[in-house]
Amino acid sequence: MRQNTIAGALLRMERIRQDKGQKEICYGICVPSYMSKIEHGSVCPDDKIIAALFERLGIVYEENEQALTEWETKTEDYFYRLQYCLDTETVYKELAENDTVLSYSRLAVDWLLIKGFEEGGTPELLETLKEYMRPKQLAYYRILQSWERQSFPESVEYCNEALRILGNSFAITQLCEAYMMQGDYTAIHRMENKLVATAVEEGNTYRLADYFFLNGTAYACLNLEEMMLLYYERSMRLLQNTEWKKASADLYYNMGATYISLKKYDLSLKYLDMAEASGVSNLPDSMALDHKKAVALIRSGNKEQAGIYLEKMRVRIAQSEDKNEADILKYEEACWECKENFMDDPAYLELLEKLIKALKRERHFGHLYFYRDIITQAYTRQRKYKKALEFEQEISSRIQG
Repeated sequence: MRQNTIAGALLRMERIRQDKGQKEICYGICVPSYMSKIEHGSVCPDDKIIAALFERLGIVYEENEQALTEWETKTEDYFYRLQYCLDTETVYKELAENDTVLSYSRLAVDWLLIKGFEEGGTPELLETLKEYMRPKQLAYYRILQSWERQSFPESVEYCNEALRILGNSFAITQLCEAYMMQGDYTAIHRMENKLVATAVEEGNTYRLADYFFLNGTAYACLNLEEMMLLYYERSMRLLQNTEWKKASADLYYNMGATYISLKKYDLSLKYLDMAEASGVSNLPDSMALDHKKAVALIRSGNKEQAGIYLEKMRVRIAQSEDKNEADILKYEEACWECKENFMDDPAYLELLEKLIKALKRERHFGHLYFYRDIITQAYTRQRKYKKALEFEQEISSRIQG
């Protein structure tokens, strides 16, 4: 990719953003037809012309090659750290101090990708710059896109494309995450040999542990206790005495959730307590932890103590700016379980059907599988045998593990 090709794309977008015409910007510098060619990447003009055109827009296009080389080294360091799950925040903050300069330089794409990984979301500008991306940049862009897609098959497609380009363990684990959201557990199991070989060759301890966590979770989603424990134990051994030790909280949480489904409530509460003590790292505001504790306590007959966690959930929902329907319905469902003969009430079944739709829309299959037994029981209790059978058939058809 020639340096000034991306400069032309940035120039065009900034000119449009400022609502200015080509003639206004290029007067005395070049003819409008040449500026059009610059903007569309069909010519590679002299650096002085690029600098003059940007100056007309009140923008300095960075051309200091020494400074750019230093920042390029930092961007490369960032992606290395991302691959090995090392501290990326420090590098990001250093780069962010030069946001304007990086945004109008040959490093613009790398900087937008980094902002996407650190700030969440996919900057809209990246789609416009897609045709100017190098293969590795496109791969990271696809991974960012996979994080946002509501269509799980599309996320898998993006991650497969990223893996074909990068070929590293980071890309493999991203693909496994996409398979998890799709409920394709068999595909996660099939990735084991490839991931292990790649991670060992890279010396990437974290991605190896991360894969064992994902594979264990795939088994946990199906309540396969023995296989879950096997892979979770491998992950924990790799993480112990490392800076990632706190990630074990997520393992404890998933084990606690699985033991609820297995009706082993004492074990469930044991692991959920361990998750809380470790500091749950990937559960926003600990909503999920409060929910699982409440359900475990309710189903073990300790409704009074469960009320403490239900109240925590209620407060979190009330204070949240982003009202998540699945969380609200999970809270309401847990409250229903505190009532006598709740399964006989048509209103409870109506709530469950709303929950089914919300979980399909917002969460991966494991969340729906968690409610499998209680949904089937409620349908059966209320003599909705056809719906019970249809739900069981749907669940069975989606189990790919």
